[in-house]
Formats: sequence, C-alpha cells, structure tokens
Amino acid sequence: RERACLAVRRRVCIAWPTQSAMAERFGFETGKLVMSQFRSRTRIGRKKRLLEEAEKILRSGAVEQPKWFNALRAVPPTSVQSAMRPRQIVYPEDKLIRAYYNRDPSAKFVPADLASTEMHHVRAFARRQLKVMKRKGIPENEALLVVEAEAALENTRAAAAEKAGLAFARSLTSAHQLPTNYLEQIQEEEELAWRATKSAKALDTATRKKRAQHVANESTRLSEREKKGKAVVTDTDAEKGKREARSAEATV
Repeated sequence: RERACLAVRRRVCIAWPTQSAMAERFGFETGKLVMSQFRSRTRIGRKKRLLEEAEKILRSGAVEQPKWFNALRAVPPTSVQSAMRPRQIVYPEDKLIRAYYNRDPSAKFVPADLASTEMHHVRAFARRQLKVMKRKGIPENEALLVVEAEAALENTRAAAAEKAGLAFARSLTSAHQLPTNYLEQIQEEEELAWRATKSAKALDTATRKKRAQHVANESTRLSEREKKGKAVVTDTDAEKGKREARSAEATV
C-alpha cells in the first residue's frame, strides 16, 4: 500500500509540476488560469467539461495550477456548463418577489440599507409565504392572505412600540414609510419639468423671431436709405445740367 501511494504521489507530481519546476525546465514563467481559456475558438457557446479542459490546459505547462483545482478534481461537477452562457441562478422565492412588486409598485422606491445585515423585507415576506405554502399545503393566494395578516399585525406592534419609545425589529415590513401620494408627487414634478421645458422652448422661439424681425427691419431701412441717396444724386445731376444749359444760352 505504501508503495502504491508513493507511486500515485509521484505520478501526480509528474503530471502536475509546480511553477518553479516548469520555469527551471523550460525557461519561462507560467501564467494563470482564467475563464477566457475555457471558451471555444471554433464555435461560440460550445459546451465543455470544466475539469477536462482544466487538465488539458494545465498539462501543457504554460499555466500555473490554481488553488481551486484540487477541490475541483476531488468533487467534479456533475453537469456540463457553457462558458459563454452561464446558467441563470433562480431562487424559489423569486416568483413571489415579482408578484409582490406587481401588487405594490411603490415598494420599489423604498430605500435599502446596504450597511444592514438583515434580509430585505420583500424577500423575507416571499420566504415566509413560501414556508406557509409548504407547511400547510395551501396555494399561493391563500398563503398570501396569511402572511399579509402577519405583516399587518407586525406593523401595528411596531407603531405601538415606536409610540412608547421602544425598539422593535421588523422582518415582513419596512420601517421606511413612503407618502401615500408618492406617485402623484412624481407626476407633479414631471409636469413642472415639462412646463419649464415648454416655456424655455417658447421663449427661445420668440427670441429667434424677434431677432429675425430686427434683421429684416434693418435690411429694409438700409435699402430705403440707399434709394434716397440715389434719388438725391439724380436730382443734383439734373440741376447741374440745367445750369450748364442756361449758361450756354446766355453766352450765345
């Protein structure tokens, strides 16, 4: 047994040399194993076995053996994964969370405390609903009524504790309460912004028209002035011709 274990260890050492050994043997430094090396260069989205591809890449000696490789080899994945299209992670309560936001769209505006380690109240509500469905064997709509009653009771207790100045830990409801006319407030702000934009456009259009009218008036004034100047020059030339004719007659 000891000889067999020693032979296996030698084979492993020979098959998977260290970075320093590869550098001494071939005279170059090895790189690191990255996810882009598992992508197909001939056909996009081709499914590959992660362990087989990792062994093939590491066997070339150009890549350093990562720390997670031994764990991957000890517990290989059971299904074939696509490097280009990873599987979407879906939780059982995701459907109930979407239904919650569809029932109450204003809940999307409730801020989330990123520094808190507590679960978000919408996910806690959905998990509680899922737990009631599994425990009592009832459909989704009946479990919703049960959890809504629990949330209303929790909200009442939280209000009483807040009035008495006591701390209360919420799980199914949020401590941040939005105003009831929050959507109306958003619509009013959008209406004011639209009116301001409309007024600015009207003012800009009026300014451009006024500017164009001023330019037209100036051009008309200049043309009239030029006409008057030409008329004065014509009258002067006519009077000069008459004087010359008179002087000629007097000479005769």
